[in-house]
Amino acid sequence: MKVTTKNIKDINFFAGSTNTVKYCQRLLEGMLDDLATLNGLLIDKDEEYRVLYIDYINEHTEYSPERTDPCPDFYGMFRLRFENDPSNNVGGEMNIDQLDMVLFVLVEFEENR
Repeated sequence: MKVTTKNIKDINFFAGSTNTVKYCQRLLEGMLDDLATLNGLLIDKDEEYRVLYIDYINEHTEYSPERTDPCPDFYGMFRLRFENDPSNNVGGEMNIDQLDMVLFVLVEFEENR
């Protein structure tokens, strides 16, 4: 599910976080501002193909009886995806704290590039 300011209130589970849901929702709102800054920097550099969005994983991983190893469940986690090619991720699945750090690093990198 693509995270927007309109659907943040619908997100009520944040995997790996000990903070309250309200706190995580406010943090996510701030991250959307950071992402807008990052995407603006990319557009200014004529790199629209690198524009990202935050994807919330709102489905449980399906388990298969054929699997012998544990199947990870990423429900409640986030991914960064490319707007022009949503099938590609930037990195892997992240909890909200990891996503916050990754966005911080990406914004700092683009501001200083």
